[in-house]
Formats: sequence, C-alpha cells, structure tokens
Amino acid sequence: MELRALCGALYWLLLPLSLLAACVFRFNALSLVYLLYLLLLPWFLGPTEHTIKGHTGRLLQALLGTSILFLTAHLVFQICLYTVPDLGQLLGQNCSRWETLARHIGVTRLDLNDIPNSVRLVAPDLGILLVSAICLGLGRRLVPKGSAAARVRRLESLEPLEQEEDLERPAGQGAAEEVGSAKRKGLLAATLRVRAHWLLLAVGKCLVILLLALAGIALPSAFSSIYYLLFVGICTWWACHFPISHLGFNTLCVMVGVFAAGHLLCIYSYQAPFIQGLFPPASIWARVFGLKAFILPLNCTNPNALLLNTSHPWPVYVNPGVLLVLYFTVASLLKLRKLDSSERKDKAEASAVAAEPQDELVELESWPREGDCLAEDTERMLSPGTEASAADTENCTVHVIGPASKKPERRRQRLPLHALGHVIMNQSYVCALIAMMVSLGQGSERLGRGCTSSGPEL
Repeated sequence: MELRALCGALYWLLLPLSLLAACVFRFNALSLVYLLYLLLLPWFLGPTEHTIKGHTGRLLQALLGTSILFLTAHLVFQICLYTVPDLGQLLGQNCSRWETLARHIGVTRLDLNDIPNSVRLVAPDLGILLVSAICLGLGRRLVPKGSAAARVRRLESLEPLEQEEDLERPAGQGAAEEVGSAKRKGLLAATLRVRAHWLLLAVGKCLVILLLALAGIALPSAFSSIYYLLFVGICTWWACHFPISHLGFNTLCVMVGVFAAGHLLCIYSYQAPFIQGLFPPASIWARVFGLKAFILPLNCTNPNALLLNTSHPWPVYVNPGVLLVLYFTVASLLKLRKLDSSERKDKAEASAVAAEPQDELVELESWPREGDCLAEDTERMLSPGTEASAADTENCTVHVIGPASKKPERRRQRLPLHALGHVIMNQSYVCALIAMMVSLGQGSERLGRGCTSSGPEL
C-alpha cells in the first residue's frame, strides 16, 4: 500500500510539475512535445498493477524514450558542432537563418561562458528522464513477481495450513462476531467510498464553473468569450431547473477540455520568435484573440538568454494557469463520472445475474422482521398449547414471484429517503400490539370479576 501511494504521488505530483517546469523554463519545439505529454497525462489512470501493463505504462515508456532521444540529440549536435568545422560555418553567427531554426527546434550551440543558460536548455530533458524512469521502475514493482505455476504451488502449499486453521478456529459466538465485524467494516468502507466519490463530483462541478468564470474575465478576448458564454449558459440552465443528461454533460466537458488544450497550445506557440514575427503583439489579430508575448525577442549578443516581458498586468500571467487548472479539472471530472458509470453497470449486471428468472419462486412471509418477537408473544397469549403453531402456519402468506425483481431493489434504494415514515409505521405497529395486550388484559379482568360475582349465587 505504501509503494502504491508513493507511485501515485510521483505520478500525479512530481511528473506534472517536472513537465510544467520543462515547458516554462524553455520555449522551443522540444518543450512543446513535453506540453503535449502534460496535456495527455490527466486522461490516463494512475499507476497500479493493472494499468502499468496497459496505457499508463506505455505513456511512461514513451516519455522515457522521448527524453532519451532529446538528450541524444543534444549530445550528438554538440559533438558534431565541435568536431565538424563545416557545421559551425553552416550555422553561421548568432541570429542567422540556420542558427535561428536550430534554436526554434531546441538544439543549439551551447556557450560554455554562460553556464546557467546552458544548463537551462539541457536540464529539462535530464529531469524528465530521471522522473519518468523512477515512476516506471516503481510502477513495475507493483506487479507481483513469479509465474502462474509458482503461484499455484504457493496456493497448494497454503491449503493444508488454512484447513488446520479452520479446524483449530473456535466455532460459535466468536466466529459469528468476527464475521459480523468484518461485514460492518466492509459496509463502512463502502459507505465512505460512495460519499467521498459524491463529494469529489460535487466539488469538481463547482470548481469547473468557477474556473470557467475566471477564464472568461481574466483576459477579455475572442477565445475567452467562449468560456464566459459557457459559464452564463450553464448557470442559466441550472437556474431554470432544466435537466441535463449524462451524455450531454460528458460532451460539454470534452468540448471544454479540447478547447482549453487548443487555447494553451496557441498561447505557448505564440512565444516563439517566428510566430511573433508573423503576428506582432500590436497587430489586430493578436489583440483580438488575446495572444500575449511573455518572452521578448531574441538578443543577438546573447541568444540563449531568456528575457521575460514584465509590462503586462497580472491577470495576463494568471490566465494560462487558470486554463491549465480548468483542463485538469475537466479531465479528472470525466474520469470520476466514467468510474461511477462503470461501477453502476457492474452492479446492474451482478443484480441481473443474481435475479435470473427461475421457473417459479415461492416466498414465505409471516410477520415483519421488527415485530417477530412481539407477534410470537401475542400468538401465545391468544391460543394456548398446540394452537399457536397452527396459527403460525395459517398466518404465512404464499406469494408467487415472476421474473421481475426490480421493485424490491427500488424499494431498498428508497429506504434512506423514507426512514422517518418507516419509523412511524414501526412504532404504530408496536403501539397496536400494546393496545391489543391491554385490551386482552382488561377483558380477562372483567371475566374474572364476573365469575367471582356469580359464584355465591350458584
């Protein structure tokens, strides 16, 4: 359990932060690939013994291979740059055509006199390599080792011990108490899980609406108007108490996630000097769509330096973070709803299998469960001797149940909502039995008085 928690913390905290740092501290095509991995990450399940063999394991393997490929490209480019003189001449001086293209791709000439910027350009690939390798290695340790034959031998060796324990285990009240406590613990865990799942869904919905409002007002633009219109539309829909289907809500979440991902890619791609040259920050298209330059144009004297533009107001810098949190929240909400629907489907299939129509089912119903003891006492008072057993058998009602078995399930599901009504019904039943006992006692007293009064006359 501790290993699984550690893998989950690394996968959901350290890996996204590493990918985000690789995108923020370096703006080129290599970091754009890491941004795509960051956007793909919330759609995959966490590392477990089953998912590490499936898509989650393949995602970590692809990320590990990508980081190794990028580090190899850095190493090969630097070796060729210092061993092949023609390559240095082809690149030319700073701000030349080929040198600018290489900088946009992400492989560039590293200046040994500028160690901090050189480390900034190479460290993201090394960090992603280490983090992805750790996540993949710990995730594979979740898979139990050994072949199927070894597991069968282990189970066969444990069967005599289990039989001895079953023979030595005391039967009676102790075993019944253990079974009852285990059932109570399982029921409590299931209840807590259902409540936590419902709470996460409710918090996720509220957070999505809040983030839609923030994304719509942080930076007014054509892109942000979509979030604001969605926020107003959802609030109006809920205020009018209009229903929304499960499929409609999932479709809306997918549309918001895809649009937010495209918006983030547009903002990140606009930081490239080439894109800023095509659409300058002062142009009409950049201002209409809210494309802001966080990175200043390159300085030819020191092309590896990262120059930040600090002239914007603070909502401009907050807007990409709001979009990223909105994207992760929508993806997580969709996964929670998918898990909820899959659990409901499994429960429905299990109930359908359990309720397969037999030829005919016969159910014997006597008194209600809450009043069994009181009913028996009443029967004993009413009929002495063997008549009580005959009365018990006469009070049994035979019901023939057909294939339909969904009504009792619905009735059980409504019990928490109508608990007060059931309590009142149970109390009224008990009160009726008490009144019957009191009336029987008064009748016996009157009969006794009548007998004593008629005795002297005889």
